[in-house]
Amino acid sequence: MFELTGRKALVTGASGGIGEAIARVLHSQGAIVGLHGTRVEKLEALAGELGDRVKLFPADLTDRDAVKALGQKAEADLEGVDILVNNAGITKDGLFVRMSDADWDSVIEVNLTAVFRLTRELTHP
Repeated sequence: MFELTGRKALVTGASGGIGEAIARVLHSQGAIVGLHGTRVEKLEALAGELGDRVKLFPADLTDRDAVKALGQKAEADLEGVDILVNNAGITKDGLFVRMSDADWDSVIEVNLTAVFRLTRELTHP
């Protein structure tokens, strides 16, 4: 696949199915993997399975300050971030026409705004 030995990756939403799978592949290819999510017990279980080269970064992506802190902590703890996988996402099931403004706002906050903020935090022109 890829040779990622020594590369540092941050995967958001690593406590869910797709994010967990991405984290596993990156780790299997030699990357040091930062696991982000909101379900700490799932992150800890995954870290336990993967073993070394793993760091945990639980954070709420709907909180602007938490996103900034996530980026700063990941950079510090991983000594830089080479690969960012903006995988975290939420859905509010139901018909679009019945979606409340609050539900819309939370979906956009996690699925779009947090991607912008975290990417900006980790990008250095």
